[in-house]
Amino acid sequence: MIRKMFTTKVVTALLFAFVATFSSVQIFAQGSTTAAMSGSIVDEKGEGLPGANVIAIHEPTGTRYGAATRVDGRFNIVNMRVGGPYKVTV
Repeated sequence: MIRKMFTTKVVTALLFAFVATFSSVQIFAQGSTTAAMSGSIVDEKGEGLPGANVIAIHEPTGTRYGAATRVDGRFNIVNMRVGGPYKVTV
């Protein structure tokens, strides 16, 4: 009985020390810091338009992002500002 009580007290003390030590440490998580846009550009027939220039302008700041479409008409723009609105032209 005494041995069990001693073990319980030791475990409780260690648990308290662990919680007290690490409860004051701030944990930082990286949030979303950039955005991306993807899509496809097609012609009147619905076929992908290769080599088209896609320009996205972040209207609040005027920052411009651009990409050219691939052979199948798809494009990706990465590392954009989060939020909008964006004005997109092709």
